[in-house]
Amino acid sequence: MIIKTLEVHTLHIRDFTGERLIQSLGNFRDFEISEACVESEARALLYPAKRIFVKSLPFVALIVVGLVLALTLSTITDIPTIKALGFIAMFVGLSGIISTVRKNLEVRKKFQAMNRAEREKFSLWQCVLRTAPKKYNDNDLTYIPIDDAAFMLSAKDLADKYNLLPAISQKAFNLIHKEK
Repeated sequence: MIIKTLEVHTLHIRDFTGERLIQSLGNFRDFEISEACVESEARALLYPAKRIFVKSLPFVALIVVGLVLALTLSTITDIPTIKALGFIAMFVGLSGIISTVRKNLEVRKKFQAMNRAEREKFSLWQCVLRTAPKKYNDNDLTYIPIDDAAFMLSAKDLADKYNLLPAISQKAFNLIHKEK
């Protein structure tokens, strides 16, 4: 399966006044994704236990470090700051696990509500996002899929959906419709 996309380069400029975004459009890019990848992604979205486990491992490690700080080291040195850091680490770890589980279950619920064609399209797009480069030099790369849904969007809708600056969304709108 081949999906055509439009690259968007975003550079984050941070200075004393805050953060500014500079965006530019890249090239059209085709991603070839195998049916096996799409099927595997669909299974992972329907049965997210493995994905939840893998994404929760850093938070489990944080909980273990928090336990060590709160229970073991604090009894040896009896420094309240170390004990507090341990409890904070456990809280952050537990919050991370809960957030990971919640996010994956919400995606699963959304995925289950889709019809077969929508599921295939969503799985394909998730495969593209996982395999596509995320950085080019200092720029963050994002992608706009060029499909029937993209042709239906206005420039404002493109800006809202893909976090584009107004001028860039207008250029993207023109390029997408020129590509048609």
